[in-house]
Amino acid sequence: MAGLRLFSVTAIVALFLAATTVSADNQPIDGVPYEPIYHLRPEKNWINDPNGPYRDPVNGMIHYYFQYNPFSAIWGNVTWYHVTSTDYVKWQRHWIALDTDKWYDIYGVFSGTMMNNDEGVPTAIYTCVEHHEIDVQRQCVATPSKADLEGPRKFDILDKSPLNVVIDYHDVPGLYNSGQFRDPTEWWPDPAHPGQWLIAFVARIVDATGDNAHVVLFKTTDPTFQSGYEFSHTLWQYDHDPDHMFECPDWFTLHNPNITNGTYEHFLKVSTMPSHRDYFVYGTYAPGPDGDYIFTDDKTRSFTFMDYGPYYAAKSFWDPIQEKRFIWGWTNEELTDAQRIAQGWSGIQNILRGMEYDATEKKLKTFPIPETKGLRNLKLVQQEGLTVGATPTVVVPAGTTATRYHEILASFEVSDPSVFSATATYTDATAPEIGVMIRANTGLTSYTTVSVRMPAGGPTATAAVAEDEHWPIWRMYTGPSVENCSSQCKAERVCESWTYASGDQSCKLYWLTNNYTASSGATSGTVREPLLYFGRALSGTIGEARPLSGRAPFRQTAPNRFELQIFVDDSVIEIFKDGGLETLTGRLYIPDGVNQTGIALYARNMGSATVTANVTVFTVDSIWETPKPTALKNFTDSMYGFLASLLNE
Repeated sequence: MAGLRLFSVTAIVALFLAATTVSADNQPIDGVPYEPIYHLRPEKNWINDPNGPYRDPVNGMIHYYFQYNPFSAIWGNVTWYHVTSTDYVKWQRHWIALDTDKWYDIYGVFSGTMMNNDEGVPTAIYTCVEHHEIDVQRQCVATPSKADLEGPRKFDILDKSPLNVVIDYHDVPGLYNSGQFRDPTEWWPDPAHPGQWLIAFVARIVDATGDNAHVVLFKTTDPTFQSGYEFSHTLWQYDHDPDHMFECPDWFTLHNPNITNGTYEHFLKVSTMPSHRDYFVYGTYAPGPDGDYIFTDDKTRSFTFMDYGPYYAAKSFWDPIQEKRFIWGWTNEELTDAQRIAQGWSGIQNILRGMEYDATEKKLKTFPIPETKGLRNLKLVQQEGLTVGATPTVVVPAGTTATRYHEILASFEVSDPSVFSATATYTDATAPEIGVMIRANTGLTSYTTVSVRMPAGGPTATAAVAEDEHWPIWRMYTGPSVENCSSQCKAERVCESWTYASGDQSCKLYWLTNNYTASSGATSGTVREPLLYFGRALSGTIGEARPLSGRAPFRQTAPNRFELQIFVDDSVIEIFKDGGLETLTGRLYIPDGVNQTGIALYARNMGSATVTANVTVFTVDSIWETPKPTALKNFTDSMYGFLASLLNE
């Protein structure tokens, strides 16, 4: 059925109209395995990157688009799916707004952005893809129709510009190949050339130092953003990623983009494929040697994770009503293709986050927007001053008043934080740890932990072992010594552990600690700081069971306490520590889900220190407004089910 790629979704609908009748009983999926209810996703099939989040300044409607395969729970046939909200709380599903119906995007309508052009017209730019032996990636533009702009402003369908393709891969000097040029950012005024606009993309460039990922800039003076693009220069070069390429750059300030006077700090976000994580880069946006503005990263602050889990491809946007910048990300499944197909859906859009820069901790923090509180339903628990110890304190029993859909607010205070010692040696069993058990059964024999804990190991590195690289390296370089490798890992805030090989003097820095294997001539160690930790070994999940973690020291302004905000949405877990200074998204696929809903607090290996806690638990409502059933929707569901069956044959 490969020939079906030659048809757009719209064309196939027309063919199907002539060959079939509407099925009136094809209703929305209900009770599918591990299904979340307050994370954005279609009723079924694959989704990935956020695209074109946009709030209409005319009527306040919030539009959000994301990558969608209408035929399968596996990646492919990439289009833009559309959802809307008036308040960020309740949402409505619509349908495909950008389809693969032109020669230049027949292989996919890849990631992009939407914002008002200089004439106030909502304008989307996206990577339009053909495929021959490899991808052919170009850039294309689409806008709502004139009738829609002057009428209902639904933005359900975006009309592609007759001027497409607006930027070709041939326009990028030194491009490695046609499949390495994608993911446009927002436009912004060129500070070096008034009247000119800049826009950024990621490109793999063969440059003077080798083969590297660049954030490349194109310029235009066209106020409609639909023509006149020329290559400008490289904004920033990335030389850490062993894969030579990253994805989904995001370039922003936290201030109103319509106010161009004043000096504001700029931030760069990149998504790296080996780690499948998003990083923030900090630095200075200033004129380079030739007068064009470039971004120079600050090595003392860069990089930091946006999230310690498989949170990816984040896209930010400016809300003109609230005058704030928000950011959305996507989290994939941790399942095999066969499990995804059996599940019937794949991927979620994460809870929408606000952003602030914490000048004390020198990093961006991301946190659930306040509107998320509008989904709170019943208050199951509110307890204060609990003394927490090695015997877990159950606050919500499994299988009784609990639910698979809840929010937990827990704060902990430890009488002596020095118990989290950088100079002590711990095993996994003896490391100090404070946290919450979630998705627990009645006997607490099966559960998942969300905690702050010290890593196993000690101040002395371990000889004759190396990491097994289940999780790949962050970066590798040639260094003079074990001490240099250890110090460099501590200095880079995304680094959790390291291995130094004396034979080739290679230092490997890891963003997540692996298991050790015997290796002559190697020495390994971990950074001696507390971790935000997501432990799944006893969870009963059918997916990935290795732990997730990341460095999460106590705040300088609160060295003996921390807060956890935990969202449990069946298979989706989102964790925010200390107002979003550290965050972690995880996945759980628990077959006995209805009986594993317990919540407990605990503190292990605390010596003579005492731990007190406050905890509140809310149930959380669905984000979906109840749609009115229509014959068109029933028909569309039926048609796509039919086509999916053909494609899967």
